[in-house]
Amino acid sequence: MSKVLIDTSAWVDFFNDYPTAHSRALAELIRGEDDLCTCGVVVAEVFQGLRRKKGRGEIADLFRELTFLEADGIDLYLRAAEVYRELRRRGFTIRSTIDCLIAVLAEQHGCYLLARDRDMEILVGSGFLDVRLWPGAGSPELEIHEPVARYDAG
Repeated sequence: MSKVLIDTSAWVDFFNDYPTAHSRALAELIRGEDDLCTCGVVVAEVFQGLRRKKGRGEIADLFRELTFLEADGIDLYLRAAEVYRELRRRGFTIRSTIDCLIAVLAEQHGCYLLARDRDMEILVGSGFLDVRLWPGAGSPELEIHEPVARYDAG
């Protein structure tokens, strides 16, 4: 049984019925035996995007059933900043501190990540984190130890 931290991007695809590999992988994970995980920033991002009040209670109940991950102190935040700085030094600018935190949280708790997010692919492919993308989503494993092109969110 694997632990899988589900990123906001995968939840958005799932809740909006987008026919992506990530929404299909999440549906399979929900039906399966793996340990689905969430964290505070993912919960906040998902619920701030829910415009309709109808169904929020059921979604909250679903999130309450997931394993809730928390930082084990300040070191997680220091690690996230270190990863951000090193990637930026190598020419890769991560657009969101939250992505760095989620990736480091997955590393700290030994989780796979299910994410449809270019920045998460960069973080995972960087070699600075001991974390992998969930293989059931069909996300390519990136190898970016040395950047071949500058990535900027623009």
